Parts: sequence; structure tokens; C-alpha cells
Amino acid sequence: MTQKVYQTLMAAECFLWDFDGCFADTERLHYLAYRDAFAAFGHVIEEDAYYPSFTHLGDGTQREIATHGLRVSEGEIASLKAQLYAELIRTGPVACFSETRELVRLMHLRGAKVAIASNSSEAEIRAVLATAGFPLTELDLIVGKNPQLRKKPAPDIFLKALESLSLSPAHAVVLEDSNRGLMAAAAAGCSAVWMRTRYNEGLQSSEPRCAALTHRELLSVLTSLPKP
Repeated sequence: MTQKVYQTLMAAECFLWDFDGCFADTERLHYLAYRDAFAAFGHVIEEDAYYPSFTHLGDGTQREIATHGLRVSEGEIASLKAQLYAELIRTGPVACFSETRELVRLMHLRGAKVAIASNSSEAEIRAVLATAGFPLTELDLIVGKNPQLRKKPAPDIFLKALESLSLSPAHAVVLEDSNRGLMAAAAAGCSAVWMRTRYNEGLQSSEPRCAALTHRELLSVLTSLPKP
């Protein structure tokens, strides 16, 4: 671990978490919802092809429709997928990563704000957290997709979160699991940690970040930092 990583994490006044596949272990639920949405129109999405395009790059629906000449709109897929995903959240199981709550605790102990800044809707985020049993009181802010905010890879969601917290990008560290999220962090002027999970294993990104860490590795680093 480089000294720069330690210095970046020690100086952070705010940690901005992406949600799906980063804070909450929900990426496979999203896959299942998209799988069934496309299946309703006679198209099959394989799981090993899902994460690189839908999660990492964020162009999965458009790519599938264009590549396979599907007679369905992005809006139709999005609408059906949202319904299916809501049902999956309701029926569970839904969980945060096992290290998430302790990571949030350590971040707060350092005097930092902890926020979720996600392309998912705030309603979906709150539903997942309720089902997973994660207390909303442990978060300082949730910013989800909004008609007035461009989705990642645009920086709007991160910038909105920082504006609400009255902090500058220079004082924030973004935790992201996807290439589009790292792009958004760079565009916002924030340092970033690329969270490595089983869903992005083997995927590549040339976007700037101070480190690429698993949840367990990040926990180890935060535990080892000098007390503020």
C-alpha cells in the first residue's frame, strides 16, 4: 500500500459510496431482474456477459437491443426491470457486504461524513437498506438518480452530494465498483478507490484512482490508520 493511499484516506472529510455492488451486495439481483425483463421479449442474457456491459460500462440495455436487433425500447426494458427488481428486494435475501457496517463506523470515527451517491433511485436504496437491516441513521445523506441530475459517468450525483454536505471534491473519497463510476469521480475532481468484488473480477479500467481494494482490504487499511 502506498503512502499516498494512507494520506488520501486520512485526509478524507467525506466518503461517497456507490450503492449496488459496492455498499450493498445487490448486483446479482439486478442481473436477475434484467434477465427476466429481456426474457419477456424473447432474449437471453448470460450472467458472465452481464457485469462487464450493464454494471461496469453502463451501456448494457442499449448494447443488447442494438446488437441483437430487438424490437423493444430501452424504456420498456427499464420499466419492467424496475418492477421485477422491486419484487426481488421484497422477497430477498438482500444484504450489504459483510464489512460495510464496520467500514462506515470507522469512517465516522475519523470524523468523516458518509453518504451514498448512486444511479439507483433513493426509494430503491432505502428499500434495500430496510430489507438488509442497515440503519439509515448511520448515513449522513443519500443521493439517488434525479431528473435534474445526469447519471454516471457524469459527475452530477457526486457534486450534488458534496453540495448538500457543504464540502469540496478535494475533501472527498469516492468508493466505486465500476468504470463509469470511476469516470464520474474523476470528472467531479474526487479521489477514488476502486472496490474489487467477485462481480468486477478480471475487468479493467484506465480511470484514475488511488487504490483498488476489496472490502476486507479497505477495512484493514482504515483500521491501521492513526487515530485522528
